[in-house]
Amino acid sequence: MTAPIRLAVDAHNLERDWRGISRYLRALLERFARRDDLALTLLVYDLFVPRARSAIAEILGTDTFRVTRSVPRNTEIMWHPWNGTFFKSPYPAVATMHDAVPFAFPNADAAKRENEQEPFRRSVSSACILANSAFTAREVERHLGIEPSRTRVTLLAVEDAFTPDGHAAVFERPYVLFVGAIEDRKNFATLAAAHALAFPDNTVALVCAGDRPPAEFGAVALGSLDRDALIPWYRGALVTAVPSLYEGFGFPALEAMACGSPVVVAAGSSLDEVCGDAALTIETPTDVGAWAEALRAVCSVATLRSRLRAAGLERARTFSWERCADETLDAIREVYRAAYTSSSRSR
Repeated sequence: MTAPIRLAVDAHNLERDWRGISRYLRALLERFARRDDLALTLLVYDLFVPRARSAIAEILGTDTFRVTRSVPRNTEIMWHPWNGTFFKSPYPAVATMHDAVPFAFPNADAAKRENEQEPFRRSVSSACILANSAFTAREVERHLGIEPSRTRVTLLAVEDAFTPDGHAAVFERPYVLFVGAIEDRKNFATLAAAHALAFPDNTVALVCAGDRPPAEFGAVALGSLDRDALIPWYRGALVTAVPSLYEGFGFPALEAMACGSPVVVAAGSSLDEVCGDAALTIETPTDVGAWAEALRAVCSVATLRSRLRAAGLERARTFSWERCADETLDAIREVYRAAYTSSSRSR
């Protein structure tokens, strides 16, 4: 029987971060930990390793892995899943890039800009690059100057809990849903202006999950919601709006489609490839009038909502964590085969 590949994985933020990258890492580690052809070591910063191991085992539902604070000497392959390399090692590596935000939107402060960009540079200096979308692959190639042959796309997915079946939120008015951060690249100001134009009497609310928008936008703030609390809001929405100017993947669009919510998205970035023809697309993302027209149409025309709902559900079914895990493991195996031969692999 072939010995398992000894894979060390940067898991430094796995316990504390529940955003998109952590969800991705959890989904793949749950699958990797069930395999007998991988020997997993998870790398953490925690001073008390046994506590970290116990916490991660609870998260993953298994304890079939080691936890250490440094890269073991018998490591064969490293996997850096966090948008950059944070554990240095001499071993062959695979790194996952989720966007190129520090380069597309560089920090004005030189020290902070360098701190944000350097982990990306460390990854592309030697690792095989996985990108969560074709858009991200192009961005990494463009900003970091690597050849397309060094990148491969491994599309993400959402958990099985995102389904149209189950409780839907009931609000005092019909509502448009926005999920995410209130920052310039998310383009929330355009959506808020479009909502005000489309529904001047506020008969349709604008509901926000995530960051609380400034009061002047007149939106209903739900605050940060965990997965199970968020899902009913997707199910109950007349439409979910994703106006982002830049998304490496765009979880809210896929989550909404999987829950049966009609979706309107901004053109460009990764949202085109995530949604395909299953969403209404605003070709000029900052066009307030176009957004207002689309919101009015979806909210007032039941047949349009039904068509988008059906198309979104079908589209969402094409994304799979199993496939993402398999494609990631294929890349790990390819790097392993290139680095080692049966005669040179040491124990």
